[in-house]
Amino acid sequence: GPMAAELSVQELIGPHANGCYGCGPYNEKGLKLKSYWIDEERNPFLGSCRATFIPDPSMNGGHPNVTYGGILACIVDCHSMNTAMAYLYRKEGLSIGDKSIPPKWCVTKSLKLEYKLPTPVAAIKLTARVTGTRRNRRIVFVETLVESVDSKGKAVLTVKGHAIAVSISGSNKMNPHPKSHTQKQQQPHSKL
Repeated sequence: GPMAAELSVQELIGPHANGCYGCGPYNEKGLKLKSYWIDEERNPFLGSCRATFIPDPSMNGGHPNVTYGGILACIVDCHSMNTAMAYLYRKEGLSIGDKSIPPKWCVTKSLKLEYKLPTPVAAIKLTARVTGTRRNRRIVFVETLVESVDSKGKAVLTVKGHAIAVSISGSNKMNPHPKSHTQKQQQPHSKL
């Protein structure tokens, strides 16, 4: 029969827990980036993920055919963190999002982007690689390449990102009530 649709890291880790603007499956106004783990036998890196993103024409940086750099930072950030989280599961020999353990979450400690060329408002390919870890894998280093196709149909590197992820595994800080994304926005408290 037909192969089951491949699930993204975001879907595997638990969509109800992720209302992220950049990659949360249930954020209706969000970008819904999907990262896919690359299971390569001879991967020279510790692990990697791929993603494709198609910016909306409104996501331009002033020039109608140049993607706004902040949107690129957003998707590089999300893709980097999801790659780090997927790596933490795989490194323990677990399937991504394994429900027998508390969710493995990462937050961004640092994000550095080098814009090499203007990125067209067209399909973007992201490849993130775990390049190292520190402090017993509490810190995960991720390099993300953003590529676009130029007018000659050649893949061109437009952005190089370096992120540092901090594992907050087992923490409920990132795991709100499952229905939190459907509840009405609470009014802010008047007393600050």
